[in-house]
Amino acid sequence: WYSMGAGDMLEVASMGLHVAQMTSQAAMHQCFDAVTHNPAQILGLQGYGLEPGCHADFVILDARDPVEALRLRPVRRYVVRRGRVISQTAAPIAQLSLDGRPQSVNFRLG
Repeated sequence: WYSMGAGDMLEVASMGLHVAQMTSQAAMHQCFDAVTHNPAQILGLQGYGLEPGCHADFVILDARDPVEALRLRPVRRYVVRRGRVISQTAAPIAQLSLDGRPQSVNFRLG
């Protein structure tokens, strides 16, 4: 946490990528792990993870993979705590008003 932050670990990871020039695919995956999987392991949290019997605490992002999650800063579609959805956000739609162009755009790769 710092006074200019938003308490968003993906924001922290994104800033770290830029500052440390960690722009390779492998480095981006490492940075994503640094703000998701690794802290729980370091803290020795019990019941953490996506395995049967775990607490079922997780966030579903509007991204297909860790690199896209860092690159797009996607909305948190669902936040689940102990198996219960506690927050949800509709998928964003960017609408364009340009003659001869599509009416909407998707910024995801592929």
